[in-house]
Amino acid sequence: MIIRLGRLTPGYFRLLQRQVAGEVQAQPQDRAVNQIAMMLAIMGLSLSYYSAKQMTENVQAQPAP
Repeated sequence: MIIRLGRLTPGYFRLLQRQVAGEVQAQPQDRAVNQIAMMLAIMGLSLSYYSAKQMTENVQAQPAP
């Protein structure tokens, strides 16, 4: 799925600012996309943390001769 962004104009930035401030309500489908994006971001961070943890557990320091 490709998400098409609007043109990056001053008016578009103003619209985004108003949405963040709560002056303009987002469309219902936009909220669903945001929730899915947040869930995928959390899953990606969790998988990255788990992988890094697994890599560091397998490494054992060898004693100096």
